[in-house]
Amino acid sequence: MFFFWKTKKKKEKKQIINNNLVIFGFIRENFNENIITLIFSIFPIVLIELVIDYVIIRIDSMILSGKEEKCLIHLLNDKLQSNFTTELLYRASEHNFDSNKFHEKCDEKGSTIVIVKNTYNHVYGGYSKVSWNKNLQTRTDPNAFLWSIRPKVKIFELKSSEKDGEQAMWNYQGYGPLYGRGNDLWITDKCNNNNNSGYGSGQSYNCNGSDYGATAEMLNNFSQCYSTINEYEVFKIN
Repeated sequence: MFFFWKTKKKKEKKQIINNNLVIFGFIRENFNENIITLIFSIFPIVLIELVIDYVIIRIDSMILSGKEEKCLIHLLNDKLQSNFTTELLYRASEHNFDSNKFHEKCDEKGSTIVIVKNTYNHVYGGYSKVSWNKNLQTRTDPNAFLWSIRPKVKIFELKSSEKDGEQAMWNYQGYGPLYGRGNDLWITDKCNNNNNSGYGSGQSYNCNGSDYGATAEMLNNFSQCYSTINEYEVFKIN
C-alpha cells in the first residue's frame, strides 16, 4: 500500500483523496446506524483508520476546519487512550451567549470538551472528565487539561503542584466554563458583547497567554489575553 501511494504523482494522489472523501461522505450520510458492520464487510483493514477519521468520530463544530477537527480528534485519542463519540450540548450563538443556558444544557453531563474562538481568530479550549455544576464552586479533576489548536497546536497539563486537580474547574453563576484557579481559561456571560473573557494566567495549568499564540500587544502584565468571544461550543464525550 505504501509503495503504491509513493509511486503516484501529486495530481493522482489529490484525485484519490478527493474520491475517498466522496465515498466516506456518502457512507456517513446513508449508513450511520450500521456503519461498523459496513466498514468491516466492505473495506480492507488498511483503510479502516481513514474511515474512522472521516466517518465514525466526528466533532460537529462550527468553529473547527476539517483539518482542525481531525487534529483535535487525534489529540483527544492520544490523551484519553480510548475511542469516543461526541454530542453537541451547547453552542453559544444558538443560545444568545447566555451562561445560565450553558449550565442548563451542560451541568451534570459527565465528560465534556469546550471549543472557543475569540476575535483574534484563536481557537482553544479545555477538557474535563468531571461534570459542570453551577451549585459547586470548585470541581476536582486530575484528568482535566487545556489545549490550543489555532494558531498553535499545544496541550496544557495541570502543573505538578496541581496534579490532584483540586481547582481544575470553577463554577460561578453568571459565567460559562472556567478552568483553573486564577482563572486559566474563563468565559463570561454575554461574552460576545464584552472583552472580559480570556486565557493564560497559568495558575493551575502549564500555560500563559503567549503559549496560545497571543502577541505581546494582546497580553496584560500577567501574561493574560482578554478578548471578545465569537463563538464557543460544548460537546459531551461519550
